[in-house]
Amino acid sequence: MGVVLGGFGARKWFRRGVALAGQGRLEEARDAYLRAAEAGHVDAQYNLGLVHVDLGERADAIRWFRRAAEAGDTGAMHSLARQLLGGDHEEVVEALRWYAKASGDGHAPSQYNMGLHYQTAGELPTAERFFAMAAKQGHLDADVSLAGLWLGRGRRAEAEEILRRAAEKGHPGALGFLGDLAKERGDTERAARFYLDSYRAGFSGAAVNLGLMYEKQGSLGEAEDWLVQAAADGNAGGMYALGRLLVGLDRRDEAVGYFREAAELGDESARRALQILAVPEEDARGQE
Repeated sequence: MGVVLGGFGARKWFRRGVALAGQGRLEEARDAYLRAAEAGHVDAQYNLGLVHVDLGERADAIRWFRRAAEAGDTGAMHSLARQLLGGDHEEVVEALRWYAKASGDGHAPSQYNMGLHYQTAGELPTAERFFAMAAKQGHLDADVSLAGLWLGRGRRAEAEEILRRAAEKGHPGALGFLGDLAKERGDTERAARFYLDSYRAGFSGAAVNLGLMYEKQGSLGEAEDWLVQAAADGNAGGMYALGRLLVGLDRRDEAVGYFREAAELGDESARRALQILAVPEEDARGQE
C-alpha cells in the first residue's frame, strides 16, 4: 500500500509537515507536505507553496499555490497573486485576475491589495471601493488607506475618526497621518509626538517627517539626527533629505554619499541631485 493513498495518509503527512515547519525544518516539511499535496490535500498544497517561498523556490511556490487556488482556496489565490506580481506583464495580468477572484470571494487582504493597485494606477474611486470592502471586514490597513483617500477628498472629520481608532491600536500609518494633520494646524509639539509614536510602531518615514519638521524650524541638529536614523533604517527618502540638508551645511562629500545610496534604491530626486553636483566637479577638473 502506498504512503499516501487514502485521506488518512494525506492528513498524517500534512500534520507532520505542520510540525516540521514549526520547528524550522523546512526541507523536511517540504517533503512531508509534498506527499499530502500530491494526494490532493489542498491545505498541504498551500502550505507547500509557503515553504517553497521561504526556501526561495519561486517557480515551485507558484505551481503549488496555483493548484490550491484552482481548488478554490482564497489564501492560495492571494499568495499566488503576490508571487506573480514580481514577474513579467502576463504574470502581472494573471495576478490581478487572482486578486479579483479572491476579492469576490470576500478575501480582505486581496481586496486591500486590489485597492493599492488601483490607487497606484490613479483610479481612486475603484481603489476606495476595494478599501471599503476590506475595511468592513476589519482590515486595519485598508481602513487607514480609506481614511487617506477621504482626506484627499475633504472628508476630514470622517477620516480623522478612522485614524484615531486605528492610532489607538498602534497603527503606524494612522499615527503618521495624525502627525501630518497636527503639523498642518501648526501644533508641532503634537505632531512630533504622533511622528515619534509612528516611528516606534515601525514606520521609518516618520523619522523623515520629524527631520523635515525640525529642519523647517531651524533645529538642524535634531533634523540631522532624525534623518540619519531614517537613512540607517534604509529609507531612501530619508537619505535624500539628509543629503540635501548636508549640502546646505557645506558638507558636500557626505551629501554625495547619501545621494548615491538613495539613487541606488531608485530615488529619482537623489539621481537628479547627483547630476547637479557632478557639474562643478567636471568644471573644476577642466580648469586644472
